[in-house]
Amino acid sequence: MSAHTMATRGYLFKGLRGVSRWLPTAPRNLLKWVYRGLDFRLNKLLHVHRERFVYLSPGFRFTRTHPFAAYVGEATHAEDFNVWNARSGDIRIGARCFIGLHNVIMGPIQIGDEVSTAPFVCMLGPRHARREYEQAADQMTVVGEHAWISTGAIIHFGVRIGRNAIVGPGAVVTKDVADNAYVAGNPARDITKMAPLGSLTGQRCGEPKN
Repeated sequence: MSAHTMATRGYLFKGLRGVSRWLPTAPRNLLKWVYRGLDFRLNKLLHVHRERFVYLSPGFRFTRTHPFAAYVGEATHAEDFNVWNARSGDIRIGARCFIGLHNVIMGPIQIGDEVSTAPFVCMLGPRHARREYEQAADQMTVVGEHAWISTGAIIHFGVRIGRNAIVGPGAVVTKDVADNAYVAGNPARDITKMAPLGSLTGQRCGEPKN
């Protein structure tokens, strides 16, 4: 986007905010709704850089601050009511990923190829209350290739989810997850050795192998 376009957009939104101060409550709320809708649509159009066959649902919401943006790989699918926030860093998502309903993704984050997430997953950024180890300027959340994140899981900022890892439903991940591990609980812990037969491969417990 050119500097002229950015300046024009900035003047437009500042003007809308200035006018809204002098309006009664109902028109002011309507103007705010219009402003937010325009902002979400412009951010999605101008600052979500997509490769071919990417699908972002109509309920998708994306907010950012300059110079951050989102980069989405080929054939990635994001379901309804996703909220992506790039106010603190870029969001980079690989190819052939599936992002479930009502996911919250906050940058800076790097998600590898063929990652799947279930509904209501939250991947937090550095804007929440944080500890000293989260202060590094170059820190980011990393999700390895082929990882699966189950319903309701919360991924704290700055952790690394390994390749082929599985995060169980409702897990709260506060530290790194090894490759091929299965973690669950609050806080999440490695239960790979405790997992029943077939739970990591889709095979039913006790079912003989083919």
